[in-house]
Amino acid sequence: MRKSTRQLWRMLAVLLALGLVAAACGDDDDDTATAPSDTAAQEPAAPADAEEPGPADSDEPATEMDADEPAAEMDAEEPATDTDAAEPAPDDGDDMSEEPASDGTMADESLSPVKIGLIAQDQEFISLPEARPAAEAAVAYFNAELGGIDGHPVEVEICGAGDAPESSIACAQQFANADDVPIVVQVTLNSPATNETLANAGVVGLNYFVDFGDVLTPGIFSADPGLLGFPQAVYAHAAANGAETTTLLIADDPLYETFIPVIEAIAAFNGITLTETIKLGFEPDLTGSISAADTGTGAWFFLLADGGQCQASATGSNTVGYEGLIYSLENCLNTDLVGTGDFDGWIAPVVSSAPTIDGEGQAEANRILETYGAADAAGTATGGWVLGNMFIAREALIAAGGADATSESLIEAMNSFSTANAVGFPEIACPGPSFWVGACNPSPLMVGVSGTDRISLGYVDVDYSIFDAFLG
Repeated sequence: MRKSTRQLWRMLAVLLALGLVAAACGDDDDDTATAPSDTAAQEPAAPADAEEPGPADSDEPATEMDADEPAAEMDAEEPATDTDAAEPAPDDGDDMSEEPASDGTMADESLSPVKIGLIAQDQEFISLPEARPAAEAAVAYFNAELGGIDGHPVEVEICGAGDAPESSIACAQQFANADDVPIVVQVTLNSPATNETLANAGVVGLNYFVDFGDVLTPGIFSADPGLLGFPQAVYAHAAANGAETTTLLIADDPLYETFIPVIEAIAAFNGITLTETIKLGFEPDLTGSISAADTGTGAWFFLLADGGQCQASATGSNTVGYEGLIYSLENCLNTDLVGTGDFDGWIAPVVSSAPTIDGEGQAEANRILETYGAADAAGTATGGWVLGNMFIAREALIAAGGADATSESLIEAMNSFSTANAVGFPEIACPGPSFWVGACNPSPLMVGVSGTDRISLGYVDVDYSIFDAFLG
């Protein structure tokens, strides 16, 4: 029984990873991979005129620690995103500063840099392209407005990876061999393959919650509610809004069928009965299949493979006229899909508030991306997640001794770490409860769609201790 349960959760991890990829690809206006960069520009990108975007500035050419092969060079243009006031001031959404802070808060370039690593899966077919520009914008902001780390400039060392685990492992090995990169943000779906390499070298990893290893491995931490937190948040939110029964509408694929008893168990945790499961194909018109669903259940939860299934499901739901709560993963709420207007009323759990129009920290997150990022810097998909994790990495380094931080002091700091200053994130606290030492963010943000806008519905607290049984 224990082996069977573990396999179920491992398969659920794959589904959530696929949902993340769909969200990342759907939000990217340009499907080409972003350019490699070894060290983010130490001077901020000068804000360009709103009508004539120009290239971001950099004192030194950016090169990459490439695990596979170099990607094409990126043209930097001025992004169009929301703006707001400086670090972590309360969001009022109206103070739209476009200029960096005065030189008095800038890092001293004559001092030795403090480095943060980034494994960016932005090559080959499955690409998460928003990560790189968000990380580069973050360090440029740190150096321009926060004085770097104790006056020392912050640099991000980026290793580009592809789809295969071997590619990410090669990146992890590069950071394991380095003696000046004590912490690595992993924006890869292959973190289960890289965790051991980083942990054995004493390098702290900040990961997506892709698999159990991301939250059960000492020295590896995840500011992402992940494969346990997201479904739990859906049903906790549904229960709080009066739902007692639910319909699961899931991609018709043998892989996805494995998730059904897992979702049933999570629904039961929240006092909700999963009364039926509707399997959806990949046809452009799913109205017939969706019309078979019970419109009397309190909530419908869509677990879908890609944007095409999401769009067909939204169209079918609108045609059927279902008036209950509709939930999905974030892959159904990407920019292009929400922009159609067909997802009005849909709800999904996310990590960062950056894609919303009113979430706490969203205006500041987008101001940073606009002021210091290249043309493809965005808060949607992986962008907001990476931006928040760069804040976490900086604060962890400060807690570990700043420019004098070592792998040992950083691990010690992370084992008693907390911050409320990660832009667009709730309060982060490490270690996580019980066995889940790496589960540092148990509070997904529920996001609803109003017309074509994504609005904040508040955070849902997830008690990870209820999942201890899955490890028994």
